[in-house]
Amino acid sequence: MMRVPAAISVGLLGLLIAAPLQAGQVAPESVTVTPIVLDGEEIFPGGAVSQIVGLKKGGDGFVSVRAAPSVKADEIGRLTQGAYVIATDRIKRGTEAGFVGVIYNLDDKSEKPLTETCGLRETPPYDKGPYKGPCKSGWVAQRFVQVLAD
Repeated sequence: MMRVPAAISVGLLGLLIAAPLQAGQVAPESVTVTPIVLDGEEIFPGGAVSQIVGLKKGGDGFVSVRAAPSVKADEIGRLTQGAYVIATDRIKRGTEAGFVGVIYNLDDKSEKPLTETCGLRETPPYDKGPYKGPCKSGWVAQRFVQVLAD
């Protein structure tokens, strides 16, 4: 049996510990907000009020919110039938289902619009770039998101 010098084995161990992902895992990806542009002018905020729909009766009762647009990404939340979200990014990767970036707040019981609760401007200048809060955000399979108003 070949012995590996301690300095090399400690270095290899450091590489293994520093490796951020295991095989099959997907790196988290921020949900981004991008205003709609027409003729070079921002004309509408980058999100549409939407609702979670299409969950099977007798199923598990929720759709997973993922850290990235992939079924292999970590589950970071769950949304139930009828939950309101703001849909932003739409992504389709390879043979996986399409995903939609969503912003949501399940804790708010106020009558304020979701866009206001989540700090998104509805008038120019519109928000753009990675969503940073105060609401939660993540990725949901597109087939469960129905746009109600854009």
